[in-house]
Amino acid sequence: MPAARIDTASLPAFAQGLIQQVSDLPRASLHVRRLSVFGVNIEAWFSDPAYADLCARNLARIPAGEDAAKVTLFLVDAQSTGLPPPARWGADIFDRAAFNEALAKAGFHGAYLHDPRVWQIFSPAERIGVQLIRTPGATPDWETGGPLRVFLHWAAAMRGARLCHAATLGFGGKGVLLSGAGGSGKSGTTLAGIAGGLSTVGDDYCLLARGEGVSAHPLYRILKQDPAGVARAFGTANSLHLDAINWQGKYEIHADALPQSPFVDRLKIKALLLPRVARLPRTELRPVSAGVAMRAFAPSSVFQLPDDEARGIQFAAALCRDLPCHEVLLSEDAEDIAGAIRRFIEGLPA
Repeated sequence: MPAARIDTASLPAFAQGLIQQVSDLPRASLHVRRLSVFGVNIEAWFSDPAYADLCARNLARIPAGEDAAKVTLFLVDAQSTGLPPPARWGADIFDRAAFNEALAKAGFHGAYLHDPRVWQIFSPAERIGVQLIRTPGATPDWETGGPLRVFLHWAAAMRGARLCHAATLGFGGKGVLLSGAGGSGKSGTTLAGIAGGLSTVGDDYCLLARGEGVSAHPLYRILKQDPAGVARAFGTANSLHLDAINWQGKYEIHADALPQSPFVDRLKIKALLLPRVARLPRTELRPVSAGVAMRAFAPSSVFQLPDDEARGIQFAAALCRDLPCHEVLLSEDAEDIAGAIRRFIEGLPA
């Protein structure tokens, strides 16, 4: 069956029809996993049991209270379910702003990935989301390290939180955000801190909430680092019994592979740090302006998400303005890095 072609005019009806189609699937043919994140209980139905197990293993499970919202997700492939193959985008140009506007007017969030042709649609009113792919396993390569990322973003937004592309380190309940482009040393700094006894809510993504200050909350119980970074922090990768490296040449280190889990359920964020590989004899922290911090933090946190750029930029600007911001000029000694950041955190106000 040839795939249908969708444009902005037909997009709202397609989104509603897709939600209806997956809602009508017989549950006996699917595999359910019950997850929770930041006050949202998620009932996730999968057509592929391997994908179901991956998500259940990697996601943080934070018990939700009695006032928790409930969201139902359908993560299905056309081949296993008999659904029509994922539609193609019919226009010559994919206009992201027009795409988002057409969905928003109809009450939806959504994303479309041209290759490998993935549709992700979410209805906040119905609290139902659907991801449709072609065949089992036809998700993007990055899905193993950040499964269901956009759905977690949309679900947490109902509770006032935002997904953030940043790492975290903490001590005694206080913590810092670590931000920067790939190769800046963000993940390596996080792993060095963990090896030195610091805690974290994540080394790649977390949820941020504003209330009485800023708090960070976990999405995943997984760390990512290349073999050299693992060796610097832990001496050898073999001692951790790690799986094969991923598409980025990094290990995906699950919490259960570590001698002691560093993950905590919440950190009070007191500063924003920008790691930089400097190979100094000793790690140094230097204050930077909110503008410098904004240029490092905002692009990766805002534009990795499919929509809501304006609010994301406003959130990032306020965060960089309200928190003290420092550049971290890194040494190559994991113990020194961990010690410098711990001393910095201990000196922050409660």
